Order: sequence, then C-alpha cells, then structure tokens
Amino acid sequence: MADAPFNGTIIGKDTTIKGEFQFDGPARILGTLEGTIASKGTLEVGEGGKCRATIIADRLVIDGRVDGDVTARTALQLNSKGNLHGDLVAASLTIAEGATLVGHCRVGPEAMKEAGSGGGGAPAASEPKAVRPIAEPAGRR
Repeated sequence: MADAPFNGTIIGKDTTIKGEFQFDGPARILGTLEGTIASKGTLEVGEGGKCRATIIADRLVIDGRVDGDVTARTALQLNSKGNLHGDLVAASLTIAEGATLVGHCRVGPEAMKEAGSGGGGAPAASEPKAVRPIAEPAGRR
C-alpha cells in the first residue's frame, strides 16, 4: 500500500545534518539529524530515522530513534518500532506495544505548565538544553 502524499519537509534516509533546525510546518526525518529541533507542526521521525537532538514540537510521532530530551506541546506518539532515550514532557502520550522509552516522563496539562515556567524536565520552548552523547551499547565498539 502506497503512503499518502506528504506535504512538508523531508530529510532523506541517506542524509546526515548537524545544527539548529526550525520547521514551520510538518516535517519527516528519515535520515539523521543532530542538534536542536523546533517544530510548529507535526514532526515525524520515520522508521530508520535518527535524531540526536533536543526536540520541541507541537506533535511528535516516533517510528525511529530519538536520543535527547523532548517537549511535545500537544502530543507524543511512540509507535511500536520507536525508541526514545531522554526525558519527556508532553501534554498527551501514546505508547504502542514494542516501543522503547528510557527516561523520565511528565505528561499532562500540569507538566506542560511546569515546563513552560522552567520547572525542570525537558526544556521549555525558548530554552533548549545541550544534547547528551549517545552511549555505545555494551559489547559493541
């Protein structure tokens, strides 16, 4: 079955980019992004996509891997092949069976209020934190 047409920014699977990113509309990451990401729309990390980044998005859908702290203003959807390694603040959270989440979670309207007032956890929209380095899994070098 063919995917529905996507009307937004796509970072291709053979692409690696480092820096600071801002998306004003929907974006789909199929390659690798490192740095900080701010999205005013839906940000999708597709299967095979990797983000080593601090992410602030209205809505975040993860089918790939994210290493870094995340703030999802509206919702975070962690699908069955998705991996999130970092602290999370979200208004709403959906986790599918088979997904991986390693980090601290704060979910709901109160969590969003605290994040916006600098109460700790994942960064507020105007205060991105530094990205943590990815630890190599034991036995892999």
